[in-house]
Amino acid sequence: MLTWCINSYRNLPYLKLAIESIRKNAYYKNSPIIVYTENDSETGNWIKSQSDITPIIEFNPIPKGIGGGANVAISHVKTEFFSLLHSDMYISRHYDKVLLDIARTDEPTVACSWRCEPDIWHQPSRMGTTMIPDNVDDGFGVYWHDFQSENFEAFADDFVNANNIVFRKVEGVSYVMKKKDWDFIGGNDPLYAPTSWEDMDLHLRMAYHNYNFVVTSKALVWHFGSRGANFMDQPDKITKRSERQLKAEQDNAQKFVGKWGELPQFDEYGFIILTPTLREKCQKLYLLKT
Repeated sequence: MLTWCINSYRNLPYLKLAIESIRKNAYYKNSPIIVYTENDSETGNWIKSQSDITPIIEFNPIPKGIGGGANVAISHVKTEFFSLLHSDMYISRHYDKVLLDIARTDEPTVACSWRCEPDIWHQPSRMGTTMIPDNVDDGFGVYWHDFQSENFEAFADDFVNANNIVFRKVEGVSYVMKKKDWDFIGGNDPLYAPTSWEDMDLHLRMAYHNYNFVVTSKALVWHFGSRGANFMDQPDKITKRSERQLKAEQDNAQKFVGKWGELPQFDEYGFIILTPTLREKCQKLYLLKT
């Protein structure tokens, strides 16, 4: 049916929860699971010991990072569809079936889950994302060791039963799509390694080719909150984003402008507005490939 693809970097306890949720809550049992990790012996040893995981382990002097790791994992997919998950995510019941049913269409479609997160940044909820209080008493926990999976699953079941929301929005954190559509678009640009802005670049190219983004309230994912990126130095200590992450964001914003000529603008649904400059750049990029 589909292949699960996860990129994990030095956050093994969160990865174990992600795998647990697939084993427990996926509708289609025994779907292939591919986990990519680099420069992380602890995670590498663990995924090699799991009989239901295809491990991809690399040691790279220049890290491929989030986007590059996803590229490697997805390149090994043999099924028609794949589901891309971050390693700090926990899926709701039958997440895969819900998104797969949406992605089964002739149009290039990215079927996205509704996201729940601990409110570590103190931001309001919005369409497609529900913020949960960042404490154990009112929420589901913040870290892997205090996460209350059964409470989240009960919340997810109630949320799914009470809501039937489907809308168009770019929500590229966890999704299901066809492998051929990923290959056509070219995957993540390694320009942005190790992290930040690779998703913006990907969404721009998808927008140019009229990919259909669909978010549904019938599939939920708990996202601990960037434990593989924003807190890569201290994934179990929330203080502020690491200096390394902040610098990567600044550097990659400049790389985006260098490639596309301007910073992106967005409409009310989070779609990148294809300005004349961006449209012309996309046209030239794909003419060079053909």
